[in-house]
Amino acid sequence: MDENNAIYDKSFKRMIRTCPRLLIKFVNHVFGKKFPLNSKIEFNDTKGVPNNGSVLDMDIYFTICGETFHIEAQAYNSDMMIRLIEYAFSNVYDKYQNIDRDHARYTMAKQAVVFLKDKDRTRDKLYITLVLPDDREVEYCVPAVRALGYHPKDLVENDMEILLPFQIIRLHRRAKDYNKRKDQTKKRFLNEFTIMCNDIVSTMSKLHEGKNITTEEYKTMLEITKTLEEYVYKHINDIPEKGADSMLQKEVVFYFDKAREIGKEESKAEITKGIAIMMIQDGKPVDEIERYSGKTFEELTEIAASLNKELVLPKKTS
Repeated sequence: MDENNAIYDKSFKRMIRTCPRLLIKFVNHVFGKKFPLNSKIEFNDTKGVPNNGSVLDMDIYFTICGETFHIEAQAYNSDMMIRLIEYAFSNVYDKYQNIDRDHARYTMAKQAVVFLKDKDRTRDKLYITLVLPDDREVEYCVPAVRALGYHPKDLVENDMEILLPFQIIRLHRRAKDYNKRKDQTKKRFLNEFTIMCNDIVSTMSKLHEGKNITTEEYKTMLEITKTLEEYVYKHINDIPEKGADSMLQKEVVFYFDKAREIGKEESKAEITKGIAIMMIQDGKPVDEIERYSGKTFEELTEIAASLNKELVLPKKTS
């Protein structure tokens, strides 16, 4: 992949790897499957080496319920079908099977491609005709998802939430010559950017609040959206200076401040639990343990039970 587009590839792979439920929803939609969302995903970290010696990175090969899939993400279509064929046959031994002495069988992974900067969602397949040595022809086609042909609401309705962070690049073409434009045109661009940004963030937030995505998925989405925004629009100082991305910025800051606070609370809880454990093991009376650990009697009872210990009740004073 072109180094200039490597960030899209890495971001897509991160979404694929860290959001398993969203990946299964996406696979179900694109390939017409009905896999349960808690299905186990096995990633096949393999690399193929074509004839020219360059390495084909195939780490988006994965298996769900015994079926193998390969999803490739590109900015635009650039001889994509021949590349998919290269990928398909660069690591044949995984799915190669001898039938008898004269027959063998090779099962190709189910493939799809996502064009992250393409808008024409009516073109939802790619085709290539394979001409065999005996002149027989086989037409091979793969699903093609044109990511920017959908808006955030469309992605949710079509179980393709995994593509939400890439909505932030929707205005990439118009951003290229931003600094050469007149003030009125700049203002219109910033207004559209704000609307786009708010639409993306509010959609993610609603999914999180409705427990349709996990906290970890939400975190990943926010991070990738922010990373892509900073990369695609890095030359437009007006975006941060005039607050065009304020909703995204606030959500990122709020979420990670909250995450840090949760981390502090979790650390504090572990420390106080450790104090309680030591005092229970030393046979200290429960009122003293409550005072030093801050734990309630119910919490201490549970901790003591896990240690197979009994709490020492305070001595009665006459």
